[in-house]
Amino acid sequence: MKKVFIFFLLILCGGVIVYGNLHWKSMTPSSTSADSSTSPEKKQQSDKSDSSSLGTEEGEYLSITVNWPEDARSLYKEKLGAEEPFKIVLMGSPEMDSIEEGWNDKVADALEDEYGDTVSIESLSFETNTLEFVREERYEEVGKLQPGLVIFEPFVFKDNGNVMIEDSLQSIDTIMEEVKEVSPGASFALTPPQPIYQPKNYAVQVSQIQEYAEENDIPFIDHWSNWPDVEDEEIKTYLDDVSSPNEQGHTAWAKGIIDFLVEKE
Repeated sequence: MKKVFIFFLLILCGGVIVYGNLHWKSMTPSSTSADSSTSPEKKQQSDKSDSSSLGTEEGEYLSITVNWPEDARSLYKEKLGAEEPFKIVLMGSPEMDSIEEGWNDKVADALEDEYGDTVSIESLSFETNTLEFVREERYEEVGKLQPGLVIFEPFVFKDNGNVMIEDSLQSIDTIMEEVKEVSPGASFALTPPQPIYQPKNYAVQVSQIQEYAEENDIPFIDHWSNWPDVEDEEIKTYLDDVSSPNEQGHTAWAKGIIDFLVEKE
């Protein structure tokens, strides 16, 4: 009988201990549950888009800049918040002006339609090759405009047969660095000059510039995909008799730039 009494006493004590432990846990939230209650909120904050601190219209502007270099997007967002225009410079050879409304004009019109007065666009064309451009320090003309983003057509068409590709690439690098020196925060995207019929060495130079861009994490706007194949005589219908782009060529070129600068679903 004594053994039975002791057995029931042990069961009673154990029950009291278990109940007390369960009661204590119910009164004290564990660290795990506290973490799980705050983590969704933290995640929502971290998942907010760049446009969250802007108005609806400004957020829509920012949403179509997804192809831009990250620094350019950040600066554009700052400009939107400050209600200041973000400057885009279209820089290249005189090919951009080979007809009355060149690719630069088409791009400028499209950007003004899409971004309104949140951007300002300047065009600069230079009758030169890359080595001469650097020697004459023409990059200062670009830097003085204080661009946020430069769409740069290197002077490869002029370099072809006159400048070694290694020197062209070094000059391109120098041009970008010097512009950034004058205009801190400026970003670049590279785009090739116009394609021509059976370009041979010229095509090799363009492909090496694309490789350079990819290796250095610089956007490369390949508008050549909007033209007929360079081995197809149809491409001649996009060029005039000196291989400058005609209306069709400028339209194809402009489309590549616009599709990069204005990304729509």
